[in-house]
Amino acid sequence: MNTLNRFWNDESGPELVEWAVVTIILLVAAVILYIAVGRALGAVICAIYCWLNQVKSSTGHEGANRTICDNETHQSCGNQ
Repeated sequence: MNTLNRFWNDESGPELVEWAVVTIILLVAAVILYIAVGRALGAVICAIYCWLNQVKSSTGHEGANRTICDNETHQSCGNQ
């Protein structure tokens, strides 16, 4: 009877499940945050790149034109 009572009152299993659920929620939130920050940071880098290209073309210095932005960003900068 004592063993059955200890088994009934043991809460280590549900506690482990709770920690697993919390960990999964935190991982999903971290991935979503990483994706959002990554896109925003990419947009900032693209904007700087496009601005530098505009400055370079206005001064007459044409060098190697490397593409790091997508087509949508280039069109918004006036580059195609």
